[in-house]
Amino acid sequence: MDTVIVKNLVKTFSTRNGKIKAVDDVSLSIRKGEIFGLLGVNGAGKSTLINILSGLMTPDSGKIFIFGKDFEKYEEEIKGRFNVATAYYALSHNLTVLQNLKVFAKLYGVRNAEQKINQLLEKFFIFNLRNLRVVTLSSGEKSRLVLVKALLNDPELLFLDECTVGLDPDMAELTREFLQEYNKRTKCTILFTSHYMEEVERICQRIAFMDEGKIVKIGNAKEIIKELEEQKVELHFSANIKKAEEILKELKISYTKEQNKILHFSILNQEKIIFPILEKFIHKNVPFDDLHLKKPTLEEYFIKKSREK
Repeated sequence: MDTVIVKNLVKTFSTRNGKIKAVDDVSLSIRKGEIFGLLGVNGAGKSTLINILSGLMTPDSGKIFIFGKDFEKYEEEIKGRFNVATAYYALSHNLTVLQNLKVFAKLYGVRNAEQKINQLLEKFFIFNLRNLRVVTLSSGEKSRLVLVKALLNDPELLFLDECTVGLDPDMAELTREFLQEYNKRTKCTILFTSHYMEEVERICQRIAFMDEGKIVKIGNAKEIIKELEEQKVELHFSANIKKAEEILKELKISYTKEQNKILHFSILNQEKIIFPILEKFIHKNVPFDDLHLKKPTLEEYFIKKSREK
């Protein structure tokens, strides 16, 4: 059974310039135990969609089913089984870390709350900050605190909106590893948004692209990247580079030359298409010292789609 099912969701906001559909007829499903990525430029509708799914906003129309139940009818029951971590989530800045977490633990009905809080604070290396007021924390420390808050009730569903913002590379890596381990151990379903394409490509089983409130593409990273037409090739030579250039001209492949030792060119983004080219070099006895094949990335796809206006 899918953990989240969204059908024809619409959310409109009024602005000075008229009405804007922040979420425009969105339909999607997220499988149980899946880490599902949600990508899009700022203003694409990602945060609005998460706010609707987590009950912070009411949609204009459409249906949401979570854990097989109608979210509109069973919202309070369903909310007890999920949680939210966002870079924009408001904690009480005048309370300490521990006071904030005790409030949320009380709201979530967490048993052995202080023990659970301490375990999670240690996991995210902020146990020593527990008696400091939130206002004194750095942005990275606040991001970790929000993650601790989101894990207090052992959620079956996590909405993570830019949850690694402000984290240094080492802590971001530890956070990704923890989320993957938590997902594997508990089968928790995770909806994950980020502007860091590499982490989305790495941890998400499927990814949806949003643009102007619509879902424009859903698939795994490999399927999505295949839509890009080209991959880049870099060939290194210690000799015979002129003969190598002749071969590329014969094959009608445009190239650039670097330091009279390296040839750069692009080929179609298809499996094994490089092999006939390399066979041509071998057949004509034109050896190369090194080969670098740079396949398209999710980031390149993101940039391409963002510029298609």
